[in-house]
Amino acid sequence: MSQKSAYVTLNLRKGATEEEIKQSYLSLVKRYDPERHTERFMVIQKAFERLSSPEKRAQEDILAFNPAKGQFQFLDEEKEALPDEEIAKRLEAAEAFCAAPNGSEEAVAEASKSLMLASAHHIRRKQYQKAIEYWERILRIDPSHPRAKNNLIFAYCSLAFSYAEHELTQEAINLWIRASEMNPDDGATLHNLALACENEGRAEEAQRYWNETLRRWRADLERNPDDEYLKNCILEVHRHHGGKLLDTAGREGREAGAEAKQQAVKSYEEILKINPDDFEANYQVAASHMENRRWNEAVEQLKAMMRKFPKNVEVLNLLGWAMLNSGQIDPAFMVWRQSATIDPKNPSTKDNMVRAHLQLGKKCREQGQFNTALKHFKSLLRILGPRNPEVHFEIGSTYYMKGDRRAAYLSFQDVLKLDPKNQNAKRLLAELRMR
Repeated sequence: MSQKSAYVTLNLRKGATEEEIKQSYLSLVKRYDPERHTERFMVIQKAFERLSSPEKRAQEDILAFNPAKGQFQFLDEEKEALPDEEIAKRLEAAEAFCAAPNGSEEAVAEASKSLMLASAHHIRRKQYQKAIEYWERILRIDPSHPRAKNNLIFAYCSLAFSYAEHELTQEAINLWIRASEMNPDDGATLHNLALACENEGRAEEAQRYWNETLRRWRADLERNPDDEYLKNCILEVHRHHGGKLLDTAGREGREAGAEAKQQAVKSYEEILKINPDDFEANYQVAASHMENRRWNEAVEQLKAMMRKFPKNVEVLNLLGWAMLNSGQIDPAFMVWRQSATIDPKNPSTKDNMVRAHLQLGKKCREQGQFNTALKHFKSLLRILGPRNPEVHFEIGSTYYMKGDRRAAYLSFQDVLKLDPKNQNAKRLLAELRMR
């Protein structure tokens, strides 16, 4: 990230919340008052203004690398601190299994546990490269191991970001490519690759990654058309590249991308002819059905995967969306609840349910199905808790459109109890009082 970056000025990383930006600004202003440190204060003020405006923040963000999101995940028994001798003994047995696996589920589980124990041991000592080696070995014997996959992607992205910050761009590119191969739909990694390849003068690769990044941003914008920040990011990329890249992504980029995706799916299907249980090939075929809006095919593919990988949360969460888009609303939420039972701490499952209830609630409200909309919004309160002003506002707005003035009035009052500065709730309450 450039030393002139607004994030660097405010001692923040990209992705900081509005509250974090505000607190950092106030802290720096206390240290550099405008009378004694006029120039420094002006730099701080300008940085704050850039990050407080969706338009200016988009200008900043399209040229800034995305830090790794998430954290290392271990079960309690995998975090157990054992003596070096015990670790070595377990590793010896795991190494023997990896050299000549016997295929039994118990042996795979035991070898994976030993390797996870060893990786946690090295993470505590900040020996990331050694931990990476162990996670790679786990995935060779158990391709669907969720924590090894999560930890490996997180390690790749964390190290890549660190390399990029220290201008070791080629090393960063190599790691982000590995992460992207494991999680090809992660837009943040593709964005990082677009920036890094551009910085290295690798124009053709940079354009390909920018096209992929823009395609994902546009798809996100279709789902959330009111997202001004995302809209500005797309426009800023347009300005940054003089309009050429955006046109390519809109025409040739889409066609070339579709053709490349088609070829990739054919390759995965060939793999499945040889090994029907290949996790990655199954998942990519299902993801392709999702991208092409073939919801029923996606449901069938993912159901087949669930029979082979019944406790894989990643598959369950994607199945939920496939079902939802195919009109199977109640089964979709049943699948997500099953996912939450398997891994209660997985944030993606909760996020999926929240987004689904919110989207369905708004859609039902637009169609005049107010009772169904209220059911979805009230479900959000059970997930997010009763003290969420945004959800109470959606409930109030639904009652308002339904014509239930008393219920709307009470809901907007609930909003102001939780968020006294909410201008929309104040305005609608004033309208209700005047009627």
